[in-house]
Parts: sequence; C-alpha cells; structure tokens
Amino acid sequence: MQKKQGRHLRQVVHTALLLMATSQTIITPFSVVQAAEQTVASTYRIKAGPLAQSLNEFAALAGVSISQPPALVDGITSRAVNGTYTTRQALDALLDGTGLEAVETAKGVFKLQKKAITGEKQRVLPEIVAADSADAQNLPEVSVSAKADTETAWSPVKGYLARQSATGTKTDSSILETPVSVQVVTREVMDDQVSVNLKDVYENVSGVQQAGNTLNAQTEVLPIIRGFESPNLMRNGLRATNAGAVDLANVERVEVLKGPASIIYGALEPGGIVNYVTKRPQADASHKVEQQFGSYDFRRTTADSTGALNNDGTLLYRVNVAHTDSNSFRDAMDLERIVVGPSLLWKPSEQTELLVDFSYLKEKQPYDTGIPLFTNGKPRVSRSTTFLESDLDGRSNEDYYAGYQFSHIFNSTWSIRNQLQYHRANNKNESLRSRGIQGNNLQMRYQNEDRVDDEVQFVLDGTAKYKTGAIEHVFVLGTELIQQETDWHRFRANAPNVAISNDPVVNYVSPANQTLSDEYAKTKWASLYFQDQLSLLEDGRLKLLLGGRFDDVATSGKDGGVPTQRVKDQAFTSRAGALFMLTEDHSVYLSASQSFRPQTPTTIDAAGNPLEPTTGRQYEVGLKSAFLNQKLLTTFAVYDIEKKNVAVFNQALFNATGQNAYFPGIKQRSRGVELDASGQLTDQIKLIASYAYTDTEVLENKGDPTQVGNRLGGVSPNVARIWLTYDFLKGGDLSGLGIGIGARYVGESTAQFDTNIKLDAYTVADFSLWYRWKNLRASLNIKNLFNEDYIARASDANIAHPGIPRSVFASASMQF
Repeated sequence: MQKKQGRHLRQVVHTALLLMATSQTIITPFSVVQAAEQTVASTYRIKAGPLAQSLNEFAALAGVSISQPPALVDGITSRAVNGTYTTRQALDALLDGTGLEAVETAKGVFKLQKKAITGEKQRVLPEIVAADSADAQNLPEVSVSAKADTETAWSPVKGYLARQSATGTKTDSSILETPVSVQVVTREVMDDQVSVNLKDVYENVSGVQQAGNTLNAQTEVLPIIRGFESPNLMRNGLRATNAGAVDLANVERVEVLKGPASIIYGALEPGGIVNYVTKRPQADASHKVEQQFGSYDFRRTTADSTGALNNDGTLLYRVNVAHTDSNSFRDAMDLERIVVGPSLLWKPSEQTELLVDFSYLKEKQPYDTGIPLFTNGKPRVSRSTTFLESDLDGRSNEDYYAGYQFSHIFNSTWSIRNQLQYHRANNKNESLRSRGIQGNNLQMRYQNEDRVDDEVQFVLDGTAKYKTGAIEHVFVLGTELIQQETDWHRFRANAPNVAISNDPVVNYVSPANQTLSDEYAKTKWASLYFQDQLSLLEDGRLKLLLGGRFDDVATSGKDGGVPTQRVKDQAFTSRAGALFMLTEDHSVYLSASQSFRPQTPTTIDAAGNPLEPTTGRQYEVGLKSAFLNQKLLTTFAVYDIEKKNVAVFNQALFNATGQNAYFPGIKQRSRGVELDASGQLTDQIKLIASYAYTDTEVLENKGDPTQVGNRLGGVSPNVARIWLTYDFLKGGDLSGLGIGIGARYVGESTAQFDTNIKLDAYTVADFSLWYRWKNLRASLNIKNLFNEDYIARASDANIAHPGIPRSVFASASMQF
C-alpha cells in the first residue's frame, strides 16, 4: 500500500516538474523575463465596438492600465482585433483609424492622446476636435485597467448572464472557453425571484435538486447534484462545513460546478459542488436598504453599503446586515435570524490587493421533523401539521467566518493568490425526531445535541501565463492545508409514541440527569496540485485543460474519551479536458475527471469497521453556444459518473437501535443529459432556464442485494425550470414597470433512504411584478401561484417535507 502511495506522490511531483521544465519562460532568470515581456505575443479576439468598451476588454486581457480624458473616446468605434500580437501591436491595431495613439508613461501604463498630424491624409474625427474644447480639457482623466468595468470571476454581474468564472479552474476563465460545465446564478436573478434560501437559487441549475437528508439537522437543504448528495458547500472557493448556514444578504453569485472537483478542491462527492461568492467592496459609493413583508408574518430588513474610505480609493469597504423574523405555514415553526458581513479591500497598486472579510450569523428555529407518509407516498396529515414539543429548546445556530484573500501580480508572467479562512459553526438541537411508524403512531426519539465544527483552510496558488512556441499556457501550481475539528455532545432516548393526526398531542418531559456522549473527530488535509490551461492552433481555438492532485488525509477521533481508529488515506486524482471553438460563439468539449473522498472515523459498518474511501470518475461531452451577440449562453452536456465504495446509511438499524452504521462496498452510477440557458433574449426580456434527465442505478450492494438495479433515492429523473422577465421600454407609458413569471417541474421520485416510498411529480409556478422610479423599487412576488400541494423531499416514510403553499411577498428598496 505504501509503495502504491509513494508511486502516486512521485507521479504528481514528476509531472509538475516536467511541465515547469518545458517552459523556458518560467525558468528564465527574473531580469530576463522582464526584458522579454514587451515582445511576448498573445492571442486577442476583440470584436469591433465602442472604443471605451474595447479598451476595457483589452486592458483586462493584457494586464495593463490605460488613461484618457472621457470625451476623447466618446462616439468612436474600434476595429476588431483577431490574431497573435505583442501588447504594443495589439493596442496599435485597436486604435488604428481612430486618430488616437497610446503613449507608454510607465511599464504597463499607457496614456491615450490625439495622434500627431503628419500630412493631409490624416483624418481628424469630430469627436477628437470636441475633446479640445475648454470643457473637455477640464474633465478628469478616466483610468482604464484590468479591473475597471470589466467582468471578472469575482465581480458583480449586470443582468442574468455571467461570462467569467473561477469555480471550474481557479483562474479567471471564460465559461464559453472552459471544457467543464459551470453555471452561474447572478444577484439579479436572486432579487427578481425574491430568493430566501440557498435552495431557491441552486434549483435554477440543471441537475441540482433538494436532498432529503436531515440526519444532522443542518440549516441548509443540501443539494443533490447529478444524482449524488453534495454535503459540502463552498464559500469563495473554500470549504464550508455542512453544519453551517447561508444568508443571501452577502451573496453576489451562486455557481455550480458539475462533475468531480477533487483536482482543485480535494475530497468531494463526484456529482459536483455549489460555490457561493460573497459581495466585494466597490469603489463607487452605493447604499441600499430594503424592507420585505410576506405571508406567515414574514419580515426581513437588509442593508448594503459600500464605497471608498480614503481619497485615492485604495481602501474600500462593504457592510451587509440582515434581520429575518418569520412564522411558517408549518405550525409553530418560527424563525429569527440576524447576519452581519463586513469586509475591507486594500489596493495599494494595480498589481496588489488584500481582501479581509468577516461574517456572523445567528438563528433560532424549532427542529422540523416533517410529516409522515403512507406507503404510497401520500401525506398522512395536512402540510401544516408538526409533531413538536414546545417546551424543548429546538434548534439554534451560530456561524462565524473570518479570513483574507491576498493577490499580487509580479509581472506579465507570474502572479500569486493566497487565501486563509476560519469557520466555526455551533449548532444546538433539543427536539423530538420521528424514528418510524407503528400502526397509526409515530415512534419518537428525544435528542439533545451540541455540536461545534471548527475549520481552518490555507490555500496558496502560483499562476504563470507564458508561451512555449505557439502554445499559450495558464499554469497553476498550488498547495492546500486544512484542519477540521468536530466536537459533538449528544444524548438520545426513545420517547413515547405519538398518535398521527392533524392535531397531534405531544406531551414530553426531557429526562433529568442526562449523560451526553463525548464524540470528537479531527481531520487534516495536505495537498499539492497543478493545472495547465493550454491554447493551441490559430487564435487559440483549441483549449486543453490538464491537471492532477495528490491528497494526504488523516482522521482521528475519540468516543467517550477513548481514541477511535485512526484513518489515513492518500490518493492521486486527475482531470483532462479539451474544447474546440467552432466559431467565436460555439464550442464543443469533452472531459474526464476523478473524485476522492475519505470516510470519517464514524463511517463504519454494523461491526464497527471503517469503510474504504469513496472514489468516482466521470466522462462528459458537451456543446456551449452564445447567441444574440453573446447576450445568451447555453450549455448542453451528456455525462456518465460511476461512484465506488459508497457509504449508504443503514436507516433500518438506526430506527431500531439508534446506532449509526453504513452499508459497505456499494457501487452506483448516474448518467444524464442537461441543458442550461441564461441571458437576454431582447433588451427587455431576460431568461434563465434548465432541464435535466438523470438516470441513476445501483450497480452493486453487498449489504442489500435487492437494491441492485434500483434508482438512487431522492433523485427525480426529470427536472425542468424556466424564469422569464420583461421590462417595459424606458420613456414609454409603462416605463419602470417589469414582470416575471416562471415554473418549476419535478418528476416522480422517491424518499432518499427508502426507494419504496414514491413521491408524486409536481409543478410550481411563480409570479413577480415590480416598479422602478429613480432610486426606488417596489415589488410583489407570488410563490406557488396555483397553490400546488406537494412533497418537496423526504428521508423516508416518517420524515417528509411538504413544499410551501401559495405565498405573497412585498418589498420596497431605496438605493442612493
């Protein structure tokens, strides 16, 4: 075993060294690299258009800064630039025929000015003459740089279409040109849909559904992606423990990477990940307050403020706060939540920035054990019925994030990005939980839990942009260190049965002198990884994505003060992909990737033996297309995932004895077809839509051979969603008015841990109406417009969660 692990480690180190050795640019002494920067050619594809916009795009691609008086470029259209140029050549080609020229005032810094007239053939544009006026000369210069008004993987997005993402590659990459499936839900979509929870957002993406797992009473409804539950959320590309909570007040965009992501994020499930990107400080001062009201006494107040703290704009701030106070259509399920999210961004130069952010969330709500179902999947009680004991404390959660992101560009070749994050989730839960059905009674269990999760994550990435011959590279070499600790104290005891009815009588007194268990787990990760994004052929039309990662994971723990078995796993995972640009707007791609996820010390079989790590592999092919002048982006994908050594919870054993145990040696498969579309159909119509067909199957199950051939629990084969908005023309009689309408279809599925319990298909429609006037906005949203009665998800027959009935929300906001 050790020889095999050593061979894996040597493989990743040798590969990384080989890739570095083949790059003469990287190993060239630093002074030689600096001298060569001005002559290194790169591929540019900039469409003809407004010169100001083209300069923004060029600055982002070349990593330079350009300044000019504002009136100098007004009304001027640039030519298209397509081909391989040095920075100087590309800029000259962009300015050709405009009557302007760029003067380099410092390394990588250019100033735009009128071109000197050298004869009668020189054309003087009217716009240029206007720039000589006294008013124009008094205007301040505008600086155009790689970060100004240009969309990046971390910036706000105007509209529904995001063109850049780092979730799939760790680099600021074009979604259209990356051979993986990445979908982004923007802030504007969240606002138009009045999204309240993270699940409201990720359900816009194909292949993502709600999981029925509620075993740990986590705040968030975890997603199932491409047939497999994804228990770890990501925050700004870093791990978030599955016990934490997410409030959307401080979220800029939510991104979903489909398929195995172990090569860049380590130990994860093969279906994919949900990564939410938080709001960053902005240079332009902006302040927004919003008040929302809704059905079931829903009240939510939010405030968002950002701007500069000094005159030169090098120190920026942002503060987001929110308070939510709400009842529920579920009896006695009151929620109170407060969140505060301040951040500071220091930019001492165009090449360096340091972002420091903090987030605190506190909430309290009873634990919802759901409703019971008949064996045919129909509810035994009304959707409002709860089986609560009001004298118990219920569930509370305190969530803390603190960290920094540091980046520095050394030159046109090298840059680094360093992240450090600390996360603590403190969850408490005292409640009754259904453990089974006996006749017309719910069998109940009392649980008193106090769980603290602490996680520290350190990531350091070095990125090199260089060429070997005609091949362009974006090479990443990184390391990641993680330490996660879970301290869990709990007491469980069977409670008296409760008769199933729409008005249940629950009268339970918690036991005195409880002895809580003492369960502790500690996991350490150490990783080394590399990735190379290559651009080949004419204009870089062929994109290759190659990468590998070595993970060393050690897990230890204690149970009642007695050390548990120490588990140590090592693995090498890899990914390869290729994308070919058929045209500027259409690309085809294929990829293969692997996943690796070690088991925790508590993931044992009924005899107490630890299970082998879970592994996965995926093959995927797809087509990406941009329509309507790249205002609408679509992704069509076909995939096949196989997952081995799956740990499936032994629900029957847990219900009978309260013992946590898993079936070992299980193999599963998921195959599917997905389609996503987002963007604008016209200047007035925006769209986000998706469809997924997911075909899952149990290939092997030694613990329960009867499951072989069955679909995986909790996964609907057919899921579709569409959301359309229409903004009336500015200047018209209905200027400022907008409407949105959408529908979500979920086909038949089953309970996640009992595939004999069938859940009916359902369709939910939503409607939105809003009005904007100056800096004010008012909106009215109706969710579940036709009051569909449905089960959204279920663990088994005794724990099912009904969907929200028709609900109305009204909001008013002011931005200044």
